[in-house]
Amino acid sequence: MKLFSARFDPDYPDLKQSLLLVGFYFVFGIIFYIVATIPVLFGSLIGWNFSLITYLDFLRSVDSPFIFIPLIIYVSMKSGISFKWELKSPGIRLILLLVLLTISVRIIVQPLINPVDYFNTLIGGRVRLFDFNLPEFNFYWVINSIFIVLIVPIYEEIFFRKQILGLLLKKYSPAVAIILGSALFACAHLRINDIGALFISGLLYSFVYYKTKSLEASILLHSLTNLTGRFKQGYEYIEINGMHFFKFIGAMVIFAIIIYLIISYINGYAEGSKDLGAIDSDAS
Repeated sequence: MKLFSARFDPDYPDLKQSLLLVGFYFVFGIIFYIVATIPVLFGSLIGWNFSLITYLDFLRSVDSPFIFIPLIIYVSMKSGISFKWELKSPGIRLILLLVLLTISVRIIVQPLINPVDYFNTLIGGRVRLFDFNLPEFNFYWVINSIFIVLIVPIYEEIFFRKQILGLLLKKYSPAVAIILGSALFACAHLRINDIGALFISGLLYSFVYYKTKSLEASILLHSLTNLTGRFKQGYEYIEINGMHFFKFIGAMVIFAIIIYLIISYINGYAEGSKDLGAIDSDAS
């Protein structure tokens, strides 16, 4: 770190540097896709038969590390916020809370995923629900899942929570920093239909990271969210005037209460208290 100490800018990033960082994001993405699609150009020459749509879908699931690694290194050099941190177990209690929080939020944010379709369906007298089923396990699904569930959350949390949120907290209040960082996180995914759900997810990751001071906690929550997405196969529709609708409303209320209680529980921990559910092995 001493090698780059002279380059550290305590006011980083200003507006010009922020725009430059956004530019780097798109440049690294373009470079990745140009290099990664070379096999498409020469595949026919070597007799490689593959689905272009499947291949592009695969690239979208693995592009994150290749885009964010150079960004993480660049921000680290400019700001002094290292991408390294001391690993520690989040604890069983925190893990269980985050699992419950993930499931509850996944259900509550349904209207924010493709909201136009959701509200058109609602106007038509039906409610759209997630239909969770076991996926078709194959090599493609396994490789995608390894990246989406295990690898992508690490790099995105280092960049958006440890670095970007860390920089924003130096300039703004925690509430403003968390909102701005979550908006950047949502926009960076370039998915208009899911931008509302992504923003809510960013708020949760940032809140958990800020309150627990644990990058492992936000990585775990991010991984759990991505994992639930791997099992979503489609939608189920129920009539508004049926008993199923009242059960749906009751379930939504219950999950909203669960989310409130978990957030309140995490928020109630004062800075300096022991980590949620962490095992105090040193004290035993």
